[in-house]
Amino acid sequence: MRNHILITVNVIDRNGGEHVLTTRPGQSSLMDLLYDEDLDVEAVCGGCASCATCHVFISDDWLDRVPQRDEIQNMLLQYQSHFNETSSRLSCQMPLSESLDGLSLTIAPEEWENMELGLKADVLVCRSERNL
Repeated sequence: MRNHILITVNVIDRNGGEHVLTTRPGQSSLMDLLYDEDLDVEAVCGGCASCATCHVFISDDWLDRVPQRDEIQNMLLQYQSHFNETSSRLSCQMPLSESLDGLSLTIAPEEWENMELGLKADVLVCRSERNL
């Protein structure tokens, strides 16, 4: 039965610690998994692609197997001081699917200093729309 399939995600946290996470495909986004596992992903906007606090670096061997960044991701990530043209992604925009089984990534360093006050209002609206 498909309900019992688990996928594995290999994560390097901000301190260099290695974690092997398992979850069911389709349950949530990659951001939700990282947040639920308390891996220091702030997810300030709750997954609405408006803050970049779920920024991750996809391992080189996975780049051809994950979706390309869309316009919103490009807009948010290009201003991050740790932006990597090839490997940066917003984990909130990556649904967990069987195709991601074995994915390897590194959580990007925090960038609170780059956030503007105007973002706080957007976050509140987005969170209330998602009923978080």
